[in-house]
Amino acid sequence: MSIVSMKLPGLVAGCLLMLYIPAALAEFDRGQALYEGHCMKCHESWAHTRANHKAKSIGELHNRVAGWSMHSGLDWTEAEIDDVVQYLNHRFYQFTEQL
Repeated sequence: MSIVSMKLPGLVAGCLLMLYIPAALAEFDRGQALYEGHCMKCHESWAHTRANHKAKSIGELHNRVAGWSMHSGLDWTEAEIDDVVQYLNHRFYQFTEQL
C-alpha cells in the first residue's frame, strides 16, 4: 500500500469537513442566539406584534435594543446590537431601510 493511498481517506475527509464548516457557520445567527439567550426571558413574539408598542422604523428598533441591552446589564457591543436588530427585523418587522 502506498503512502498516497494511505493518506487519501484522511485528505478526502478533511476536504469534506472544510466544505461543511462554512455551511454550518452560515446557519448560525448571532442575533438570534443573543435574542433567544437573553431577551426571550421576558419578550415572546407577541412583544413585537402589539400595534401600540411596535417599533415604527429600523432606527427606533435599534434604539430599543440598545436601551434594553444597557438596562439589562448586557452591555452588548454595537455589532451585537446590530445583529439582534437585523434578526428582529427579518423575523418580525421587515423594514426596508438599512441601519
